[in-house]
Amino acid sequence: MVKKPYLVIPFLVEQPTWGGSYICEKKGWLNKEELMGKKFGQSYELYDRSLLATTITSSADPLFGPKIQNTAPISYFVEGKPFPLIKFTQAKGNSFQLHIKPEIKDKRWQQKAESWYYFEDGKITYGIKKGIRIDEYKRTCEAINDEMKKLSDMIVGGMITKEKAKGKAISYIKEKNPWQFVNVCEVKKGDIVDLSRGGLHHSWEEDSINYPLGNVLYEVQQDIMDPVCTIRSFDQGKFKEDGSIREIHIDDYFRYIDLDEKRNTLTIEKNKEGVLFNTPRYSLSLFSISKKEAMKSSPSFHHLFIKEGEIDVLDSLGNMVTVGEGHSCFVPQGVSYEINPKIHSEILLTFLQ
Repeated sequence: MVKKPYLVIPFLVEQPTWGGSYICEKKGWLNKEELMGKKFGQSYELYDRSLLATTITSSADPLFGPKIQNTAPISYFVEGKPFPLIKFTQAKGNSFQLHIKPEIKDKRWQQKAESWYYFEDGKITYGIKKGIRIDEYKRTCEAINDEMKKLSDMIVGGMITKEKAKGKAISYIKEKNPWQFVNVCEVKKGDIVDLSRGGLHHSWEEDSINYPLGNVLYEVQQDIMDPVCTIRSFDQGKFKEDGSIREIHIDDYFRYIDLDEKRNTLTIEKNKEGVLFNTPRYSLSLFSISKKEAMKSSPSFHHLFIKEGEIDVLDSLGNMVTVGEGHSCFVPQGVSYEINPKIHSEILLTFLQ
């Protein structure tokens, strides 16, 4: 395949219970027939199975969408390091969880660096609250998990409806209050949360009154599957469709949690231009552009996500793609190109060091 700029075809993840319309609205796809009325929780803007558009060259083309013909796998351009996973996310609450530190070796768990850039105000938990009794926190998680298992068995056995079990779970969890042990934090549009060093408790939280959009953010992370990297202590009282519950890993969560007081205090980095975070696995920069600018994808590929505006991306051989707000462009390693903004634009640039 020719090394030139390509539009990235996003992989949209439908989430009827906790997704929304923000992603499609940002992409200008609210009126696409195949997407109308659906709620989406995530858009994979880059991962190791991403597809590139080979004939469509503008994100505004009516034929451009999540399912098109004439595509090519991004694996043609794999480099020495694996591609990061980039997700544009709208989500409500998720589990209390952590990922192990990179220096830890475990037969089951792999490290997963992860960093967030917030598009809208949201609510999270981050780190263990100062002065808590960690043994009491663990007993609380164990008690909730035991109750959830009991309710799940009753659903599966036909002794209780799932709706009634949900109500009982909510009441029990409210009584036990696992949030008393962790830092509940409000994050603002443009805030950066870097979890790449691992070992830190975190979760997204649901607050439909104060944060009706949920958590809207841009995630850059290692492309590692949840079953081998996400260690959960509490799953917010959720049941699957069949009444079963997800596996909870309380012993491992408390074995690998970092209790260092300084690391468990969230230090918010405010929105700024330049490098937002720089890790051994990935880097992300934000920049504004109002006039033509020369670029080169070195020492790695460049992934451009248009946060605001619209740009033309033109390489030295005349290959060009037009990328609008909410869409992504992939430039393989070693390509000289220029960005020509049609209007003032803000761009999130992901690359490897």
